[in-house]
Amino acid sequence: MVRHHGGVPGSFAAAAAHMSRCVRRSSGRAVGARFRPGIDGAEDARRMMGQLLRPARPKGRPAASARAFNGLLAAAVARGAHVLAVSLFNRAARAHGAGVAPTVHTYGILVDCGCRAGSLGLAFAAVGRIVKAGWRVEAVAFTSLIKRLCAERRVGDAMDLVLRRMPELGCAPNVVSYNAILKGLCVGGRSQEALDLLHAMDEIGGDTLPDVVSYSTIMDGFFKEGEVHKAYGLLQEMQAQGISPNVVTYNSIVAGFCKAQMMEKAEKVLDDMVENGVMHNIH
Repeated sequence: MVRHHGGVPGSFAAAAAHMSRCVRRSSGRAVGARFRPGIDGAEDARRMMGQLLRPARPKGRPAASARAFNGLLAAAVARGAHVLAVSLFNRAARAHGAGVAPTVHTYGILVDCGCRAGSLGLAFAAVGRIVKAGWRVEAVAFTSLIKRLCAERRVGDAMDLVLRRMPELGCAPNVVSYNAILKGLCVGGRSQEALDLLHAMDEIGGDTLPDVVSYSTIMDGFFKEGEVHKAYGLLQEMQAQGISPNVVTYNSIVAGFCKAQMMEKAEKVLDDMVENGVMHNIH
């Protein structure tokens, strides 16, 4: 059983209804699946949904495709039509005879929907449905939850997901999962904790080995906290690990040195960029 965080509604239906009310109050958007802004796009999506769920099917015609339904649902979520996505899901759930059975991917889309809409209740309820059905929760679904928790400054809950709940549910965290935590820590001014976690990632190995995003995130955090020498030391550590800086890394370092009035070091880094064939976009 997946425990819900922060007093969110306990059932999927309640979580979906709660999310719908909150999103309507905050945005009032209805962006459809084709999907033009406005009511026409939403009506297009509902009409397509009606075609998928059409009860009168010629003999031999297969039931509505879960893949087609998931595509429609994902398109709505991608375009910010969160209330519409939940409405489409509920409509499919009520159409028992139409043959549209939710899949693990369906609930993964709803996890993403809840996270994008700021409704952790819906997201955790969807994870609960996946677990109850006996499916394995993919790391990408947890990454959406981790990012949302960090965005709400709930880094402790996000770390609990990565370090405890994911392994308990048979889902091994990967470097993307950890990178979301690193960013959350750095945004909260906790870059040293992020560095400690990075070194732990290195010890775990496998899919959690730090990458250029891991190092760049923490370097940027140190620069923003005024820890210029720690940031530069981390650059050297990264290069010693055989990881090459990318344009994001270089931009962060140059900006950090310029802010600290260390122009000679900034110029050296720019020279290194050119020498390493990295095209900068610093203006």
